[in-house]
Amino acid sequence: MLFRGMRYATILQPGQVWISPNDRTLRRVIIDVFKSRVLYRMGSEPADAPPNAQSRSEFRRWIAENQAELADQDVEAGQKVSPSAELGKRIRALRQAAGLTQQQLADAVEVSRAAVAFWETGREGSINKHLTALCEALGVGEDTLLNGLAEERIETTLSPDEADLIALYRMLSPSRKLSAQKWLERQTNQHEAGEG
Repeated sequence: MLFRGMRYATILQPGQVWISPNDRTLRRVIIDVFKSRVLYRMGSEPADAPPNAQSRSEFRRWIAENQAELADQDVEAGQKVSPSAELGKRIRALRQAAGLTQQQLADAVEVSRAAVAFWETGREGSINKHLTALCEALGVGEDTLLNGLAEERIETTLSPDEADLIALYRMLSPSRKLSAQKWLERQTNQHEAGEG
């Protein structure tokens, strides 16, 4: 039996300014986003201060715990990333959040897998004529895809073991959740290193 649920994909991008509505001094500006790390500076730090670093999951946890909202875009912080590269990152993040491979997305949009890889590496190619099909396949609106709205509801199907893991995770204290996330991140990194 499969369980259906909803999850949120928070798309992190350079230049985003996240602020806690409960404490306006809790402000983070994303400088850059990598495969497993987010570089950011606190809102009170000067632009040339050395960046802080956290894993993507730690940064997302900070957003959730502080109920932080995407408040603004710091143009200077996100300057080094081209709009095409940002769009490519969004396509990849949304594809992964939807649980699709590049080939599955390519089949849904009726393009080659190479075209999807081309888009995800920031080379737009013929993306405009496939925009509607791409949005449908990813389950998002055009504004979300093109403008990078921070959250989009993505329907996902959970297997029984995934549903069990989520239920167990929700029973943990915040410190135990952090430990579990770090353990899973280490396992994933070890798995990726073993394959590469």
